[in-house]
Amino acid sequence: MTVSRLRDLRTETLTARAADWHTAVEWGENGRAHVDRQLLGPLREKLKGETATAAKGRLQLIADNCEYTRLQTGLVHAALLGLAEELAEAKARLRTALDEAAAHGYPVDDAGGVSYPETLAEDGSVRWEAGTATRAAGLLDRVMDGLPLVFPGHRETAQQLANTIGEALQRATDIDTRYARTLRELICDRGIVLTDAMWRDAQSDLDTAATSILGLTDASDIPTGATPQENRQWWDSLSADEQAAYVSLYPAEIGALDGLPSATRDTANRAVLQLEEARLREELDALLRAEPERYEHRRSHKDGVELNNRDGTTDAWLEWNERRELLEGQLTGIDAINQRFAETGVDGLPEAYLLGFDTVGLGHAIVANGNPDIADHTAIFVPGTSSRLGGAGGDIERMADLWRTTEPMASGEVSTITWIGYDAPQDIVTDAPRRTFANEGAPLFNSFASGLQTAQGGAEASHTTVIAHSYGSTLVGVASQQERIAVDDIVAVGSPGMTVRRAEDLGVGDGHVWSMAAGVANDVVPPLGALGHGGWDINDPVMLPVVPSMEEFGAHRMANDSGDHGGYWDWDEESGASESLKNQARVVTGRYSEVTLG
Repeated sequence: MTVSRLRDLRTETLTARAADWHTAVEWGENGRAHVDRQLLGPLREKLKGETATAAKGRLQLIADNCEYTRLQTGLVHAALLGLAEELAEAKARLRTALDEAAAHGYPVDDAGGVSYPETLAEDGSVRWEAGTATRAAGLLDRVMDGLPLVFPGHRETAQQLANTIGEALQRATDIDTRYARTLRELICDRGIVLTDAMWRDAQSDLDTAATSILGLTDASDIPTGATPQENRQWWDSLSADEQAAYVSLYPAEIGALDGLPSATRDTANRAVLQLEEARLREELDALLRAEPERYEHRRSHKDGVELNNRDGTTDAWLEWNERRELLEGQLTGIDAINQRFAETGVDGLPEAYLLGFDTVGLGHAIVANGNPDIADHTAIFVPGTSSRLGGAGGDIERMADLWRTTEPMASGEVSTITWIGYDAPQDIVTDAPRRTFANEGAPLFNSFASGLQTAQGGAEASHTTVIAHSYGSTLVGVASQQERIAVDDIVAVGSPGMTVRRAEDLGVGDGHVWSMAAGVANDVVPPLGALGHGGWDINDPVMLPVVPSMEEFGAHRMANDSGDHGGYWDWDEESGASESLKNQARVVTGRYSEVTLG
C-alpha cells in the first residue's frame, strides 16, 4: 500500500459496490418469498399428480437457490461494507498525518518517508542534519519515539509522523489482505441443485466472514441478557446497511433476539435452519457409517460356539444409538418446519415465520402462521411434557388447524404461534412432577411474549392469547408470578396445575382466564398433576390442591369434545374443527359471548 493509493482511495466506490450486492441480497429474499407465495402456494392447493409434483420440486429448488443466494451475497455485501469502513479509518489517519506534515513543510514520499530540514542549536550550529524519516522498526527506536522529546526538533517530529503514516499504510495493507482472503472464500459452485456439502461450505464461509469482517459490525455489540425493549432500541439505532450485515454475519444471534421485527428474525433463523440441517445430515451419515458392535460376545462352555449375548448391549452402542436418535429426531423436526413452509397457500394458510430455532440440547423452534407483527389476533401455544424439536410436527399442525378455525371468525389478521422455546420435561413419571423445567422456562416465555408485544407496537396493537397445554400451563403459571405476563387471555388446556389457587392470581383478570379439560376418564393429567403443580392454601382446612379445571379456581370452564389428553385440537377433513378448537378460536378473536361453557 502506498501513500498515494490510500490517500486517493474512494471508499464510496466500495460502498456503491456493496449496494449492488445488497440488491442481490434483496433479490434472493424476495425471490424466495415470491416462489413460496405466488407460485408454490397456488400449485400445491390446486394441482395434483406427477406433473404437479415434478413442478413443485423444481420450484422448491429455485426457492432454495434464492435462499442460498441471499446468504452468500449477504456475506459479500457485509465484506464490502466492512472493507470500506476499515479502509476509511486508515485513510483518515493518513490524511491527518499528511496535513500535519504539510503544516511543518515536510515532504512525504509515496513510500511514507518524511523529509525534514536540519535542526540548528542555539549557537547556530547544526544539531541534526537534514534527512528522511521512515517508520521505525527497531525496538529502541519505537521506545524512544514514545518518550517525551527532550530535544525537540525536525528529526523527532518527522519520525513521529513517519511512524503514524507507516502504521496507517501497514493497517491498510493488512485490511486489504484480510478482506481479499475472505472474498476469495465466498466463491459458490454453479448449478441449481444444492447439496449438503454446499450448505456446509456456506457455514464455513459464514464462520470465516464473521471472524474477518471487523468493520461495520461487532459481535460484542449484540445485546445479551437485555430486555426485548432494549434489543429493539439497539436494532433501531443501526443503519439499514448495519442491520443487513448483522443478519448476514450473525444469523443465530439476531434470530434469537426477542423484540426484533418478525420478518428479520425469520430471515435469520431460516439461514440457521438450512446450515444446521446440512450439519446434522453430515454428522448422521458419518455416525451411521461408524456403528459400533451392539452386543458383547461370549463363548458357550457347552459347544464352543460364539453367541450374541442379547442381554449385554455394549455401552459404546448405547451411546451411539442415543446420539443417532437425537440427530434423527432433530432432522424430523426440521422436516416438519420445512413442510410447514411448503404448505403456504394450502387451504389458505399464510406464510410461516420462523421466530426461533436452534439445535441446542433437544432443540427448540418457534413457528408462526402469518406475521404476528401485523396481527390483530395472536395466539401463542405452549406445549407440555415431551415437547422438543423432534416432535415439532404435531404442535405445528395444531396451530395450523387453530389458524384455519380462527381466521373465518376474525375481523382482522390472525397469527398462531407454536412456541417450543424451553426445555420441557421428557418423561411423565420422572420429569413432569418437577417444577424446575417451569422455573427455568418461564423467563424465556416472558421475554418472548414481551418481545412479541414490542414488535407489534405495544400492548394495544394486538389481542394476544396464550394457550398452554399440560405442563405448559404450569410454566405459564410460574411466568405470571415472575412478572406481568404480556398477554390478554390465558387458556389452560389439560392443566396439571398453574401453581396458583385462583384465576385472579395470574394477573390478567379472572374474566380472562379459561380452562379446558376432558373428564377424568379421558384425561387423568389434571387430577394426578394437581399434587405437584396445583395451587395450595394453608388456610384451607381440606388442604386440597386446586387446578384450573376445578370450579373453585375461578376460570371460565369451556366445553370440549376431546377424547384424550392430546385431542383438544382435533380437526376432521370432512367436519372441520372440533368444538374444542372452536372454543379456543372464540377466545383468540375475543368473541367471548359465543364460547360454550361446560
